[in-house]
Amino acid sequence: MEKQDNLLALIQLAQACENDPEDFFESAIGFIQYEAVQKGIEFDDYFKTKWEIEAEHPMTFDEEYFENEERSELYVYLAALIDKDTFDYLSYVWMQVNGETLTENVLHREIYLLKEQGVKF
Repeated sequence: MEKQDNLLALIQLAQACENDPEDFFESAIGFIQYEAVQKGIEFDDYFKTKWEIEAEHPMTFDEEYFENEERSELYVYLAALIDKDTFDYLSYVWMQVNGETLTENVLHREIYLLKEQGVKF
């Protein structure tokens, strides 16, 4: 999808989840994660490589590995630091859910908080 199409999809998702910001955030993170994976964004070869292995050999990881919402958030936050489109998608979502402008400092704060909780790939 083109960037404008993706932004439109996020706007429509926000409207559909108007009364449930938590559901919107989780769904939007999944959408952004998918788009970032499609762009080939990965860290230490881990995310994409492990995802491909999991697809070929479903028993190599716990089922919950890719169901972990916090792990998806960490991936999206890290991807937003290196990819402008991902940052723009996340910025829209962040403003809708938190009413706060997303900055690099905010991303670093959120990454730090997730890592402090023990979230990792």
